[in-house]
Amino acid sequence: MSLNAVKECPNCSANLEDSFNYCPKCGQTTSIHRFNLPHIFHEIFHALTHADKGVLHLLKGLATRPGMVAREYILEGKRKKYFNPFTFLVLVLGLTLFANSIFHPYTRTNNPVQVAATRPYKSEQQKQFALKLAERQQTVQAFLEKRSNLIVFLAIPVITLAYWLFFFRTGINYAEHLVAQVFFSGFYSLFSTLVLTPIRQVFPEGNWFSITQLASQLVYLTLAYYQFLPPGRPKSIIKTALITLAGLMTWAVFSAGVIYLYVRFGG
Repeated sequence: MSLNAVKECPNCSANLEDSFNYCPKCGQTTSIHRFNLPHIFHEIFHALTHADKGVLHLLKGLATRPGMVAREYILEGKRKKYFNPFTFLVLVLGLTLFANSIFHPYTRTNNPVQVAATRPYKSEQQKQFALKLAERQQTVQAFLEKRSNLIVFLAIPVITLAYWLFFFRTGINYAEHLVAQVFFSGFYSLFSTLVLTPIRQVFPEGNWFSITQLASQLVYLTLAYYQFLPPGRPKSIIKTALITLAGLMTWAVFSAGVIYLYVRFGG
């Protein structure tokens, strides 16, 4: 079916002329046909590799010049050039949940209830209290594993707040900082899912995973924000690193506090 044949856009009902390649009202193409398998494969390939807005194009940019990508999209208005950051984040977090269902990074090797049950206690009351705390710890681990997407959605606004407060004089508003953080968090979540989580299965013991996560996130966000800040203004990589650390630690303290309150006093 062609839009020219019906003289009306099926998307917004705007009138069309034979010379139109796109609807002047909503932008839909005037070349419409029924879906078939070759067309679907073409659309998937096009979405992944197209020079304008392709996912791979965005990934390459976020891997090599993340701050420039965010600045072009947010501050310079080049919205058509890149894949939508919010859609990108949702896709990445979906992949993260899928990976968690396979690798179980938080629950595979650490069972707080079993550990608590094997410890010596002075009284049965003390043992029951410890087991209750361990059960809540186990609940937290399961929540982090199954709701990691929600954790990222909650962390982004908190971390963004630090950048907005400390870089207030740059003229970049909170919403613009938020979009930048969506770009960066999406890519870092993908890196963590594809690289760090599988490695953790090989080396499950120790605190290296949390330390590596924090260090790699600190380095990536520092470099990304250093590039993102408008050129021509005084800026320091050390200052950017300290602000990044402040944002990450703010979220770490907040989330750790919530977890502690639940484990210690939760029902």
